[in-house]
Amino acid sequence: MFRLVAAVLLVVLSYFVMERAERFKPVPPAELTVPLFSYEKLLLSFPTFKGAAADAVYIYTSYLLGAEAVGKFSLSCKEWMRVVKNLEVATRLDPRFFDPYYMLGAYLPWKVKGCKGALEEINGALLRGEKFIDDWRIPFFIGFNYFYFQKERAKGAAVLKRAASMKGAPSYLKLLVPRLYAKSGRLELAVAATEEELKRVKDEKLRKELRRRLRALERMLLLQRAVDFYVSRFKSCPSSLEELVRKGILSSIPKDPYGGRFVIREGCRVWTTSNLRPVKGSSRR
Repeated sequence: MFRLVAAVLLVVLSYFVMERAERFKPVPPAELTVPLFSYEKLLLSFPTFKGAAADAVYIYTSYLLGAEAVGKFSLSCKEWMRVVKNLEVATRLDPRFFDPYYMLGAYLPWKVKGCKGALEEINGALLRGEKFIDDWRIPFFIGFNYFYFQKERAKGAAVLKRAASMKGAPSYLKLLVPRLYAKSGRLELAVAATEEELKRVKDEKLRKELRRRLRALERMLLLQRAVDFYVSRFKSCPSSLEELVRKGILSSIPKDPYGGRFVIREGCRVWTTSNLRPVKGSSRR
Protein backbone atom coordinates (compact mmCIF):
# COMPACT_ATOMS: atom_id res chain seq x y z
CA MET A 1 0.00 0.00 0.00
CA PHE A 2 2.84 2.36 0.88
CA ARG A 3 4.53 1.75 -2.49
CA LEU A 4 1.29 2.47 -4.33
CA VAL A 5 0.81 5.77 -2.50
CA ALA A 6 4.47 6.69 -3.13
CA ALA A 7 4.10 5.93 -6.84
CA VAL A 8 0.97 8.09 -7.12
CA LEU A 9 2.69 10.97 -5.32
CA LEU A 10 5.69 10.67 -7.64
CA VAL A 11 3.46 10.87 -10.72
CA VAL A 12 1.65 13.91 -9.32
CA LEU A 13 4.96 15.59 -8.42
CA SER A 14 6.42 14.89 -11.87
CA TYR A 15 3.34 16.41 -13.49
CA PHE A 16 3.67 19.50 -11.30
CA VAL A 17 7.37 19.87 -12.14
CA MET A 18 6.75 19.45 -15.88
CA GLU A 19 3.98 22.05 -15.73
CA ARG A 20 6.30 24.54 -14.06
CA ALA A 21 9.22 23.65 -16.35
CA GLU A 22 6.99 24.45 -19.33
CA ARG A 23 7.00 28.11 -18.25
CA PHE A 24 10.77 28.23 -18.59
CA LYS A 25 10.86 26.49 -21.93
CA PRO A 26 12.01 29.13 -24.43
CA VAL A 27 9.90 29.61 -27.52
CA PRO A 28 11.99 28.25 -30.41
CA PRO A 29 12.52 30.17 -33.64
CA ALA A 30 10.08 29.35 -36.40
CA GLU A 31 12.52 27.07 -38.21
CA LEU A 32 13.21 24.99 -35.08
CA THR A 33 11.13 22.32 -33.39
CA VAL A 34 13.45 21.72 -30.42
CA PRO A 35 13.39 24.11 -27.43
CA LEU A 36 16.57 24.65 -25.45
CA PHE A 37 16.22 24.27 -21.69
CA SER A 38 18.27 26.50 -19.40
CA TYR A 39 20.11 24.75 -16.59
CA GLU A 40 20.41 28.00 -14.62
CA LYS A 41 16.68 28.81 -14.82
CA LEU A 42 15.65 25.27 -13.90
CA LEU A 43 18.10 25.25 -11.01
CA LEU A 44 16.71 28.53 -9.64
CA SER A 45 13.13 27.35 -10.10
CA PHE A 46 13.56 23.90 -8.54
CA PRO A 47 16.44 24.17 -6.04
CA THR A 48 15.02 21.34 -3.93
CA PHE A 49 13.52 19.31 -6.81
CA LYS A 50 16.49 19.06 -9.17
CA GLY A 51 15.90 15.33 -9.67
CA ALA A 52 12.29 15.87 -10.67
CA ALA A 53 13.35 18.68 -13.04
CA ALA A 54 15.89 16.32 -14.62
CA ASP A 55 13.10 13.75 -15.05
CA ALA A 56 10.93 16.35 -16.75
CA VAL A 57 13.64 17.36 -19.23
CA TYR A 58 14.45 13.71 -19.97
CA ILE A 59 10.79 12.75 -20.46
CA TYR A 60 10.20 15.70 -22.78
CA THR A 61 13.31 14.79 -24.81
CA SER A 62 12.25 11.13 -24.98
CA TYR A 63 8.84 12.16 -26.31
CA LEU A 64 10.48 14.39 -28.91
CA LEU A 65 12.84 11.65 -30.09
CA GLY A 66 10.00 9.15 -30.20
CA ALA A 67 8.09 11.46 -32.51
CA GLU A 68 11.18 11.88 -34.70
CA ALA A 69 11.76 8.13 -34.82
CA VAL A 70 8.28 7.43 -36.20
CA GLY A 71 8.70 10.08 -38.88
CA LYS A 72 6.58 12.94 -37.57
CA PHE A 73 9.44 15.32 -38.42
CA SER A 74 13.17 15.35 -39.07
CA LEU A 75 15.79 17.36 -37.23
CA SER A 76 18.64 19.48 -38.53
CA CYS A 77 22.13 19.35 -37.01
CA LYS A 78 21.34 22.54 -35.10
CA GLU A 79 18.28 20.86 -33.60
CA TRP A 80 20.18 17.67 -32.79
CA MET A 81 22.73 19.76 -30.91
CA ARG A 82 19.87 21.17 -28.84
CA VAL A 83 18.76 17.63 -28.04
CA VAL A 84 22.29 16.82 -26.86
CA LYS A 85 22.46 19.97 -24.75
CA ASN A 86 19.05 19.28 -23.18
CA LEU A 87 20.21 15.83 -22.09
CA GLU A 88 23.35 17.45 -20.70
CA VAL A 89 21.09 19.74 -18.67
CA ALA A 90 19.33 16.67 -17.25
CA THR A 91 22.68 15.13 -16.24
CA ARG A 92 23.81 18.37 -14.61
CA LEU A 93 20.58 18.62 -12.61
CA ASP A 94 20.93 15.02 -11.48
CA PRO A 95 24.46 13.68 -12.16
CA ARG A 96 23.51 10.19 -10.93
CA PHE A 97 20.51 9.86 -13.27
CA PHE A 98 21.69 7.08 -15.65
CA ASP A 99 19.01 7.24 -18.36
CA PRO A 100 20.16 10.52 -20.02
CA TYR A 101 23.71 9.14 -20.21
CA TYR A 102 22.38 5.99 -21.82
CA MET A 103 20.45 7.96 -24.43
CA LEU A 104 23.51 10.14 -25.08
CA GLY A 105 25.77 7.13 -25.53
CA ALA A 106 23.63 4.41 -27.08
CA TYR A 107 21.24 6.32 -29.35
CA LEU A 108 22.35 9.84 -30.22
CA PRO A 109 25.79 9.13 -31.78
CA TRP A 110 24.08 7.35 -34.68
CA LYS A 111 21.90 10.41 -35.23
CA VAL A 112 24.50 13.16 -34.86
CA LYS A 113 27.59 11.51 -36.40
CA GLY A 114 27.55 13.99 -39.28
CA CYS A 115 27.05 17.07 -37.08
CA LYS A 116 30.21 19.01 -36.29
CA GLY A 117 31.11 18.98 -32.61
CA ALA A 118 28.21 16.77 -31.53
CA LEU A 119 30.23 13.67 -30.70
CA GLU A 120 32.71 15.74 -28.70
CA GLU A 121 29.78 17.23 -26.77
CA ILE A 122 28.40 13.76 -26.05
CA ASN A 123 31.76 12.42 -24.91
CA GLY A 124 32.20 15.43 -22.62
CA ALA A 125 28.89 14.69 -20.90
CA LEU A 126 29.73 10.99 -20.58
CA LEU A 127 33.18 11.74 -19.15
CA ARG A 128 31.55 13.90 -16.49
CA GLY A 129 29.11 11.10 -15.81
CA GLU A 130 31.96 8.69 -15.04
CA LYS A 131 32.67 10.74 -11.91
CA PHE A 132 29.21 10.00 -10.51
CA ILE A 133 28.16 6.62 -11.92
CA ASP A 134 30.21 3.43 -11.63
CA ASP A 135 28.85 1.61 -14.68
CA TRP A 136 30.95 -0.01 -17.44
CA ARG A 137 28.53 1.17 -20.12
CA ILE A 138 29.55 4.82 -19.80
CA PRO A 139 33.25 4.30 -20.71
CA PHE A 140 32.09 1.73 -23.28
CA PHE A 141 30.04 4.41 -25.06
CA ILE A 142 32.97 6.85 -24.91
CA GLY A 143 35.43 4.30 -26.28
CA PHE A 144 33.05 3.22 -29.02
CA ASN A 145 32.55 6.83 -30.10
CA TYR A 146 36.30 7.40 -30.27
CA PHE A 147 36.98 4.17 -32.15
CA TYR A 148 34.04 3.87 -34.51
CA PHE A 149 32.78 7.38 -35.19
CA GLN A 150 35.82 9.57 -34.58
CA LYS A 151 38.38 7.09 -35.94
CA GLU A 152 40.70 7.59 -32.95
CA ARG A 153 41.45 3.87 -32.78
CA ALA A 154 44.08 3.62 -30.06
CA LYS A 155 42.31 6.17 -27.85
CA GLY A 156 39.05 4.27 -28.19
CA ALA A 157 40.70 0.95 -27.36
CA ALA A 158 42.27 2.47 -24.23
CA VAL A 159 38.89 3.68 -22.94
CA LEU A 160 37.25 0.34 -23.77
CA LYS A 161 40.00 -1.35 -21.80
CA ARG A 162 38.91 0.71 -18.81
CA ALA A 163 35.31 -0.40 -19.36
CA ALA A 164 36.38 -4.07 -19.63
CA SER A 165 38.01 -3.95 -16.19
CA MET A 166 34.87 -2.68 -14.43
CA LYS A 167 32.43 -4.76 -12.42
CA GLY A 168 29.63 -6.21 -14.53
CA ALA A 169 31.42 -5.73 -17.87
CA PRO A 170 30.71 -8.58 -20.33
CA SER A 171 33.56 -11.00 -21.00
CA TYR A 172 33.58 -10.25 -24.74
CA LEU A 173 35.15 -6.85 -23.98
CA LYS A 174 38.29 -8.59 -22.76
CA LEU A 175 38.67 -10.12 -26.23
CA LEU A 176 37.50 -7.02 -28.08
CA VAL A 177 40.06 -4.61 -26.62
CA PRO A 178 43.18 -6.44 -27.92
CA ARG A 179 41.50 -6.80 -31.31
CA LEU A 180 40.87 -3.06 -31.49
CA TYR A 181 44.45 -2.30 -30.48
CA ALA A 182 45.62 -4.61 -33.25
CA LYS A 183 43.28 -3.05 -35.77
CA SER A 184 44.67 0.38 -34.91
CA GLY A 185 48.20 -0.88 -35.62
CA ARG A 186 49.22 -1.04 -31.94
CA LEU A 187 50.20 -4.71 -31.85
CA GLU A 188 52.52 -4.28 -28.86
CA LEU A 189 49.63 -2.88 -26.83
CA ALA A 190 47.36 -5.66 -28.10
CA VAL A 191 49.80 -8.31 -26.87
CA ALA A 192 50.32 -6.53 -23.54
CA ALA A 193 46.56 -6.11 -22.97
CA THR A 194 45.95 -9.82 -23.66
CA GLU A 195 48.75 -10.90 -21.33
CA GLU A 196 47.34 -8.62 -18.63
CA GLU A 197 43.85 -10.11 -18.96
CA LEU A 198 45.23 -13.65 -18.79
CA LYS A 199 46.65 -12.83 -15.35
CA ARG A 200 43.23 -11.70 -14.09
CA VAL A 201 40.73 -14.03 -15.74
CA LYS A 202 39.69 -17.16 -13.86
CA ASP A 203 37.09 -18.57 -16.25
CA GLU A 204 38.81 -21.38 -18.14
CA LYS A 205 36.74 -20.98 -21.31
CA LEU A 206 37.66 -17.31 -21.56
CA ARG A 207 41.29 -18.10 -20.74
CA LYS A 208 41.37 -20.54 -23.66
CA GLU A 209 40.11 -17.84 -26.02
CA LEU A 210 42.59 -15.32 -24.65
CA ARG A 211 45.46 -17.77 -25.16
CA ARG A 212 44.43 -18.26 -28.79
CA ARG A 213 44.14 -14.49 -29.21
CA LEU A 214 47.62 -14.08 -27.73
CA ARG A 215 49.14 -16.65 -30.11
CA ALA A 216 47.63 -14.84 -33.09
CA LEU A 217 48.76 -11.41 -31.90
CA GLU A 218 52.31 -12.58 -31.14
CA ARG A 219 52.59 -14.00 -34.65
CA MET A 220 51.24 -10.81 -36.16
CA LEU A 221 53.74 -8.80 -34.13
CA LEU A 222 56.57 -11.06 -35.36
CA LEU A 223 55.43 -10.52 -38.95
CA GLN A 224 55.04 -6.76 -38.48
CA ARG A 225 58.57 -6.45 -37.15
CA ALA A 226 59.84 -8.44 -40.13
CA VAL A 227 57.92 -6.16 -42.49
CA ASP A 228 59.32 -3.07 -40.74
CA PHE A 229 62.84 -4.50 -41.12
CA TYR A 230 62.20 -5.10 -44.83
CA VAL A 231 61.03 -1.52 -45.26
CA SER A 232 64.08 -0.09 -43.47
CA ARG A 233 66.39 -2.22 -45.61
CA PHE A 234 64.77 -1.98 -49.04
CA LYS A 235 62.90 1.35 -48.66
CA SER A 236 59.63 -0.15 -49.90
CA CYS A 237 56.81 -2.33 -48.64
CA PRO A 238 57.06 -6.04 -49.54
CA SER A 239 54.57 -7.19 -52.16
CA SER A 240 53.51 -10.03 -49.85
CA LEU A 241 54.63 -11.83 -46.72
CA GLU A 242 56.15 -14.52 -48.91
CA GLU A 243 58.64 -11.90 -50.05
CA LEU A 244 60.06 -11.92 -46.52
CA VAL A 245 60.84 -15.63 -46.89
CA ARG A 246 62.41 -15.14 -50.33
CA LYS A 247 64.67 -12.42 -48.92
CA GLY A 248 65.70 -14.63 -45.99
CA ILE A 249 64.13 -12.40 -43.33
CA LEU A 250 61.78 -15.20 -42.21
CA SER A 251 62.13 -18.95 -42.59
CA SER A 252 58.37 -19.41 -42.98
CA ILE A 253 55.01 -17.67 -42.54
CA PRO A 254 53.31 -18.70 -39.28
CA LYS A 255 49.74 -19.95 -39.31
CA ASP A 256 46.80 -17.95 -38.01
CA PRO A 257 45.31 -19.84 -34.99
CA TYR A 258 41.87 -18.69 -36.15
CA GLY A 259 42.22 -20.41 -39.52
CA GLY A 260 42.75 -17.31 -41.62
CA ARG A 261 45.78 -16.09 -43.53
CA PHE A 262 48.14 -13.30 -42.53
CA VAL A 263 48.42 -10.56 -45.15
CA ILE A 264 49.86 -7.08 -45.66
CA ARG A 265 47.26 -4.32 -45.79
CA GLU A 266 47.39 -0.72 -46.89
CA GLY A 267 50.01 1.23 -44.98
CA CYS A 268 52.27 -1.83 -44.83
CA ARG A 269 50.40 -3.17 -41.79
CA VAL A 270 49.99 -6.86 -41.02
CA TRP A 271 46.47 -8.19 -40.57
CA THR A 272 44.62 -11.49 -41.01
CA THR A 273 41.78 -12.61 -43.24
CA SER A 274 40.11 -14.16 -40.17
CA ASN A 275 39.75 -10.71 -38.54
CA LEU A 276 40.82 -12.48 -35.34
CA ARG A 277 37.63 -14.52 -35.31
CA PRO A 278 37.36 -18.29 -35.76
CA VAL A 279 36.99 -19.34 -39.39
CA LYS A 280 34.23 -21.94 -39.77
CA GLY A 281 35.56 -25.48 -40.09
CA SER A 282 39.09 -24.54 -39.05
CA SER A 283 41.04 -26.44 -36.38
CA ARG A 284 44.33 -24.56 -36.59
CA ARG A 285 46.41 -23.92 -33.51
